[in-house]
Amino acid sequence: MADKDLERLIRKIIKEAPVDYGDYPERMDPKTQNRVEDPENIYAKNRAFKGGVSDVEKIAGTRFKEVVDYVKRYFNTQENITDPHVMRSIMVEQSRAVQQSMIIESSHKDKLKDLAVEIAAKEEGWLDYSLTMGDAIDNGDVSKSPIQGAGTRYGFEFINVDAFLNEQKIDPSQFQMKEKDLPKLELPPNFSFDIDELTPEEQRQLEIEKRHVINALIQGKGKRGQFSYQAFKDRLDEIDPRLYVLYNKIMSANDLMYFTQEDLIEAMGGNAAGSSSVESDDEDDEEGGEEGEGMDVVVANGVIFPILLHELVKGFASVASREQWRDMDPSMAQDVMGKTDVFSNEPMQFRVGAELVRKLRTLLPDELILDERSKVYIPFFERILYGIPAERFLKEIMSNVISEREEDNNKVRRTFEDILKRAKSDYQKYKGNDDEDEEEDDNDILSQLGL
Repeated sequence: MADKDLERLIRKIIKEAPVDYGDYPERMDPKTQNRVEDPENIYAKNRAFKGGVSDVEKIAGTRFKEVVDYVKRYFNTQENITDPHVMRSIMVEQSRAVQQSMIIESSHKDKLKDLAVEIAAKEEGWLDYSLTMGDAIDNGDVSKSPIQGAGTRYGFEFINVDAFLNEQKIDPSQFQMKEKDLPKLELPPNFSFDIDELTPEEQRQLEIEKRHVINALIQGKGKRGQFSYQAFKDRLDEIDPRLYVLYNKIMSANDLMYFTQEDLIEAMGGNAAGSSSVESDDEDDEEGGEEGEGMDVVVANGVIFPILLHELVKGFASVASREQWRDMDPSMAQDVMGKTDVFSNEPMQFRVGAELVRKLRTLLPDELILDERSKVYIPFFERILYGIPAERFLKEIMSNVISEREEDNNKVRRTFEDILKRAKSDYQKYKGNDDEDEEEDDNDILSQLGL
């Protein structure tokens, strides 16, 4: 097909498959909509999105309407909030809310950090839901100490957390701004062509697509997690009853910005209001481990409480995602991260991720979502999920999550039930309650998952 014919076809696809706004008068920024409708964007070409750009449009469109509803609710308006005059008013009010929040927070930083870490840890399965942070510290489940740079260190059972609430300047240099060019991969000398065997180049592309999906899930969990404080309103009110209303305005308007302020998003570059990472701790293990075997550290930084909460949820969620790198050649892993873990990809991750997380959660076993006591299985569940080989993860897991066909959804529901069984077994082994009689069943589940 000639280049001009292909260009006309792409224009036809974009024109005939626009974002569906339903009866909403609000509209995305035209530049944002073009990116969502671009058949070459990072998710339209992803094998998890079997419908291509149509799937991306549906997911981003659904999320946009959800954000519009939030903003209207928290700003108490029924006007078209993407009308320039109304949008300007919302941005001014958001700016004032940020300033007021920072003034209030300055007198309550320790309490707010404790609450943010507690909420994120509970939501991600790292802390018993029946405990407050104070109880957990008193019971020895969590330790707490100041760290260099005015932050606070929280010592969990098998990971540390460093939390900073407007206490440490966010260094833009920590973000990789653009994708790196990929080196050409040579075929191994002993490589013999087999129609069922992937070349190194094909395998790398699958891992890149898998990483794009995982990053969307992490960002989506962060976006949904930043509102987790709403379930803890009484605790927040004890600190200061003004904060709850202010946070709702700030974060809903912030989410709207990723759909309506494309030029502002591009101008921000690395000037982020928050950051998170999982780093290696150089200190010795507290229980006498060998030098260099200290626990990993989730480092989260936010200028205000809900942004810190957002970054903490992302940090906890990122821990299990490292299972993708297990047994992968380090140079391959660097190539994948160089194409995926970049700041320029984050806006699209935000637009897709939150709805992707919502769809996934509707298909997870009810026990994992509704039973607070079962949240302890989440890190083990996600470790298994992210360890599934890339091709199966994309084509058989996530594509069935995204699909609107009940048959596909039911397939992935059964897979998630199997993963939860394995996660429970892994948790019991970790806690020292291993049952040898379950080993055969565990191996059968692993085989089914392609592990």
